Amino acid sequence: MIIKILALALITEALVEIFFKAAPLQGARRWLVKKTPVLRSADQGHLMDCPYCMSIWIGAGVVLIATFADCQITRLGAAALLIARLSNYAHLLFSSIRDVQINKRLKRRCS
Repeated sequence: MIIKILALALITEALVEIFFKAAPLQGARRWLVKKTPVLRSADQGHLMDCPYCMSIWIGAGVVLIATFADCQITRLGAAALLIARLSNYAHLLFSSIRDVQINKRLKRRCS
């Protein structure tokens, strides 16, 4: 159960990241913001401009799909999102390790 919750959290995080940073989706996102003025708050801005707000709604959708539409296709999509997101974290980890190694080598040469 805990692994499923962690997987759903990572899937939600991946979808929010895609929604806000994937270049092909930005035109559609801007169009949705324009067409839904009811979701705009004078104090907070538009709901779809806030990653924290969208994570709640995307997370709710992910949970609903995981609960009521659990089939092979949704599992494959979830697995693809999880693998892509975890590979991004692995890239960050390896990049950080490489940076530490380069910094150590540069300090040795300068000393």
